[in-house]
Amino acid sequence: MITALLIALIAADFVIVAAFLRLQSRQISGQGLVRELTEERAMLADLREQIRSELSATQSQVRTLRDQVQVLATEAEQEVKQGVAEITREVDSIISEISQKLDGPMRALNEKQMFISQLSKAAKKESEHLSLVVARAENVAKLLNAGGAWEEVVGQLEDRRLADIRALLVRGVKPERIARELGVSEQEIRIISGTL
Repeated sequence: MITALLIALIAADFVIVAAFLRLQSRQISGQGLVRELTEERAMLADLREQIRSELSATQSQVRTLRDQVQVLATEAEQEVKQGVAEITREVDSIISEISQKLDGPMRALNEKQMFISQLSKAAKKESEHLSLVVARAENVAKLLNAGGAWEEVVGQLEDRRLADIRALLVRGVKPERIARELGVSEQEIRIISGTL
């Protein structure tokens, strides 16, 4: 029995030594793992610090570029405003010069057109009056050629003159002008116009 106990003790010692060796190998591998994790953590901290410094430098460059772009944009805006103002002044000056050069001839042309229009209206009225005079003269010639009694000829002429006066009044000719052209008094024309 002692031998069995000794064998059991030796087996127990082997088991304990094996467990100890196993524990020690685990501890050594755990220490290596802890060491690797510590090194990786330090590397991550360095990488984080490097990224922070790069981001800070990039932000600084972006701010500098933004400031430069704002300065350039402000300068460009001022140049555009000055250019637009200069172009506007030049265009206004050119328009003013052209309008000054064209105003005189245009005024003269308008005056000529108005004169021609008035002359045309006057010529038309004169043509109408001339037609009336010619018609009256033809009527007188017909009456005289017909050879009737003198009183009849005068009566027909008087009737024709009254018809002419009425026609001129209807057309809007002034009584003074009718009196001057037909050789009658203005009062007689006013009496005739009162009967219309």
